[in-house]
Amino acid sequence: MPKDSSFDIVSEPDWAEVLNGIDQTRREVSQRYDFRGHDITVDYDATAKVITLEAPAGMVMDALSTVLGEKMAKRGVALGYLEFGEVSVSGMDRGRRQVRLRHGLESQVAKTIQKAIRALPAKVDVQIQGDALRVTAKSKDDLQSVISWMKGQDFGVELSPTNYR
Repeated sequence: MPKDSSFDIVSEPDWAEVLNGIDQTRREVSQRYDFRGHDITVDYDATAKVITLEAPAGMVMDALSTVLGEKMAKRGVALGYLEFGEVSVSGMDRGRRQVRLRHGLESQVAKTIQKAIRALPAKVDVQIQGDALRVTAKSKDDLQSVISWMKGQDFGVELSPTNYR
């Protein structure tokens, strides 16, 4: 048994739940009365992590964006992961909106979180490892206190503890 315990702090949504939220949005669009008669598409590019919404500009696009947000929230995907772009209007009053899915920790945010954790009274070591932070300690109680502290903080990104060992 290792003498040090650790966990990772990441900013990643549950990708399976993201796909479920997109699928539920498509289903609701096909069933709702106020969307009938409109040409609406919801596409997802998994490599770029971008959802593209196409619908008539105005109230229909706003309702589609709201439905996407509601379905993601219902599936447990925090709205902080969704970055809604501006609606670009093309011919025939068609609108297109790109919704980028945020993932990974930027180095500046990671350094800020690292500095804040080191200022805590818990005896932990924090290392930046790519898009994640690794927090290690001899005591699991110290790790638990860092996790509970982290959940009460706002660093401008969604954070979740994973890989607890």
